[in-house]
Amino acid sequence: MSPHFVSRLLASTAAIAVALVVSGCATIPGAVPVPTSTATATPTDPAPTTTPTPSAVPLTFGDFTGDQLAQICIDQTRSTFSPDVTFDTESTRIERRTVTPEWLVIVPARTGGMEGRSLCTIGGTPDSPVVEMASGSIDELPEEQIQRLIRGENEGTNP
Repeated sequence: MSPHFVSRLLASTAAIAVALVVSGCATIPGAVPVPTSTATATPTDPAPTTTPTPSAVPLTFGDFTGDQLAQICIDQTRSTFSPDVTFDTESTRIERRTVTPEWLVIVPARTGGMEGRSLCTIGGTPDSPVVEMASGSIDELPEEQIQRLIRGENEGTNP
């Protein structure tokens, strides 16, 4: 046999061996076969091109929705602001209180070019809300005071 023929034969044998190992057809003594998937890939849906809309189900707070609590507070405090007041109901903060009325509602507002907020404590039901405290302010409300209001401490006074 010619050396060129032997070289080609070894190269072919090596290529076949590599192909067998890669395809999983060759077995190695003591080796555990690795299962391979026979499933075929299915095309996935294309990514949506629009932003998903928020759920139509409003957040609830007891019998109230967040929108109802925000609107009750706005209605109770609108007269404390300039006529140009706008309320940011999307950023309304609602906290469950440890006392009654059950809900602390803080609605951000903008009035006379200044940032403000409506602050209310609300209980009862949507058909018969009970508003114990309602105020509109452009003063900053520290988190410490908000926590006191949640606990029912020092209502109506500043820290």
